[in-house]
Amino acid sequence: MVFYGSKASKLKEGQLINVDCPNCEEGRSMRYGIYGKYAYIYWIPLFPIGKENILECNNCKRTYDLKELPDHIQQKFEIEKSGADYPIWYFSGLAVIAAIIAIAFYLSKKDAENDKLYIEAPLAGDVYSIETSQKGYYTTMKVTDVTTDSIFVIYNDYEIDRKSKIYKIDKFENYTTETDRYSREEIKSLFEKEFIYEVDRD
Repeated sequence: MVFYGSKASKLKEGQLINVDCPNCEEGRSMRYGIYGKYAYIYWIPLFPIGKENILECNNCKRTYDLKELPDHIQQKFEIEKSGADYPIWYFSGLAVIAAIIAIAFYLSKKDAENDKLYIEAPLAGDVYSIETSQKGYYTTMKVTDVTTDSIFVIYNDYEIDRKSKIYKIDKFENYTTETDRYSREEIKSLFEKEFIYEVDRD
């Protein structure tokens, strides 16, 4: 279950003096609170979504939203509300998301660098993820032997229609015993053309 919604916390509180309450006309001061609202998911604040200003007459205890009050009180409040900024922790969810994106980008770049290294220096046991002749389907071939100028592989007997799920068919029993041979240059060319799009090495 995904827990999400919005919450509020107090950013600032204080007193407005020398102001007339529109309700009782006797109160000469008001207590105010400024509340910041933020969206959250799984109790982690994501970003602020606004502020709410509540004022209360110290005499009759009538509460007001700021926009309900006369202009001169609103103007006085504008001066008082300075410093009621959103705290950094309101943005903690965005920081987490940014960190995840940065890590994912780094890992993707690192994987791409490793793939290139593995193509340049193949080893027995390397598994090449490849696109089949049928568009939208993918399979694997496994390196069984490497010589000075040749790379020997066996093919997976199964195909799958999602790149991200190719690990499901990469099982020992799914590979045929028939061996095929490629030159090192052919393997590099297949990688450059993205026919081989990923290399896994234990």
